[in-house]
Amino acid sequence: MVQDAREKKSKHNNIEDYCREHNIPIVRKMLEVGDYRLATINNKGQIEYINNRALDTKALGVLELAKDLYQDKKSFNKKYRKCYQQGIELYVLVEQEIKSLTDILSWSSPHSKISGKMLYDMIDRVRKSYGVKFVFCRKENVAQTIINILCESEKVR
Repeated sequence: MVQDAREKKSKHNNIEDYCREHNIPIVRKMLEVGDYRLATINNKGQIEYINNRALDTKALGVLELAKDLYQDKKSFNKKYRKCYQQGIELYVLVEQEIKSLTDILSWSSPHSKISGKMLYDMIDRVRKSYGVKFVFCRKENVAQTIINILCESEKVR
């Protein structure tokens, strides 16, 4: 598995510990999009991606997602558009338990004027425009969810 080199090493100890326990090597390399991709190293020592999936994590949960979609929308739209144009399936993994995307409607930001309805509409626009898939899970399940998404042949959402 390839982890984006810009990720702080200690930010995802749970992911790194899980991979170490399950003999899943992690190679750090700057990725164009996402925080994680599934890859092998060929006989020339080059990284070859196994599939067209990339996974972007939101360790601070819905609050980080809202900030990214609302405050940094120009750079994130550029990233989402790039994935779409290159045929990369981007999954955004939000580290917070949400049973259904419609649960976002009742969310409210403690730090800004972003409402759950606004966030839901932004997520829906990104999903429809660029095919980005949003997945929510509890922090303790993040590593297993990353592996499942990157290795799975079926679409998650």
